[in-house]
Amino acid sequence: MTRINRRAFMGGVGLAGLAGVLAACGESAPPSTGGGAAVDGGATGGSGGTLRWWHHFGGLQDLHEEWAATYGPELGVDIEITYNEPSKAIEALQLANQSNQLPDIYTPLIGLPLPALVEAGWIHEITLSQEAMSRLPEGSFVEGLTMLDGKVYGLPTFSSKQYVGLVWYNARIAEQVGFEPPKSYDDLLAALKAVADDGTYAPMTMALGAVGRMREQIDDMAQAAGFPGYQGLRYDTGEYEYHHDGYLAAIELYKEIADRGYLLPGTNGFQIPDARGRWAAGEIAFHMDGPYSPGAVRALNPDMLPDMAVAGMMTPNGEEVVATRGARYADWVLGGTSELAEQASQLLETFLQEDYQRALAAGMDQPPIRTDVVADADVIEPYAWLVEEFDKRVFRAPQALVRNVEVAKVQAKQTPVSPELGNVIQGYVGGEISDLRAELVKLSDAHSKALDEAIEAAVAEGAEVSRSDWEFPDWQRGTDYTY
Repeated sequence: MTRINRRAFMGGVGLAGLAGVLAACGESAPPSTGGGAAVDGGATGGSGGTLRWWHHFGGLQDLHEEWAATYGPELGVDIEITYNEPSKAIEALQLANQSNQLPDIYTPLIGLPLPALVEAGWIHEITLSQEAMSRLPEGSFVEGLTMLDGKVYGLPTFSSKQYVGLVWYNARIAEQVGFEPPKSYDDLLAALKAVADDGTYAPMTMALGAVGRMREQIDDMAQAAGFPGYQGLRYDTGEYEYHHDGYLAAIELYKEIADRGYLLPGTNGFQIPDARGRWAAGEIAFHMDGPYSPGAVRALNPDMLPDMAVAGMMTPNGEEVVATRGARYADWVLGGTSELAEQASQLLETFLQEDYQRALAAGMDQPPIRTDVVADADVIEPYAWLVEEFDKRVFRAPQALVRNVEVAKVQAKQTPVSPELGNVIQGYVGGEISDLRAELVKLSDAHSKALDEAIEAAVAEGAEVSRSDWEFPDWQRGTDYTY
């Protein structure tokens, strides 16, 4: 494996080069500031200052408030929590960075690799004890993803064993209408037809207006449908192939659901809170969401929890799901401008305790990295079943950055492709795009061009990297990849 030190990396990722990438990551919605205190000029607040903690996990708001109230006094600081809706979190971080007001603790959602974030001053080293690090499963900290030059810069607290293209349904409606949990695409269409024919309830809703969420769901479903890679990139050849039959099949399913009139009116414009909130009211049979749905639904309507059921991820003909994910990136980082790095590190270390991991499980958001605690946690049965499924069906993927850390120089120079997969899905489902395969071929070509150009630019500045770093011809579906 090629190693890279932070001083050398600075030559390949200048701040000017990062600016275009950062600007392109934003969304149009204004950030939720929550009245956070500024960090430039020194922290203010309690006797030890105010530690600012931002998150975007809707189902974990109560847990994080309680955690802050418990550990703030122990650390001698006031802990100020800000919750941002996922669609607003990226721009909130961008604006905070521009005004030198990054929070002390946050999730790095802006889409840049860890080495680039370190060099650009977005994040600060986290000081963790060896005892705390040893609480996590072996291989949880990975060079280039959560560590750099052997130092920890990112904390993983959620499991990499998960997927988000899940079909949730209302068990009460299933019993009344009389449909079984679907496994295949045809099963799902038949169940939706049964609900529509009954006429008492709306068949389905989803967050079709959320470009990122549509992309995530279809990436997952395409892989389950046989695509030999992730996010359009094949593991074996290192080539982009969004026009693979797995993608076509998954998107065509969404199109057929819409064309048959099974979606709640207005779904085409629904953001995540819109779709989830309407389903949580209890009068819609189906909803597409991730494993974090129970925690978020509980915050909206706890009376819905007993009726929540999950069919898992659909496959074209009901095949068993096989999924592949890389090692976990950082779920939490320490803000680069923090005046309270020591206290922030101490707070982050508490996230590795078994009581936090069990409470995390009880929050029913993403599964905790310690999946063994779920069995003893206060969760609904569908959530516990999902975590067991994830453990059985998700395998470790190869990652170019893990094999060659200099890949980070390329990732920092890659420009976002627009329109992206989520836009193509929206356009096809909404009728603005007629030739799906042609649009997906364009998308593959655009991503391939962006990668080639980034590699060329990185090599010109001295990076030891090539397109072959993305090729893993020895990868086999359904097995954990080893380097």
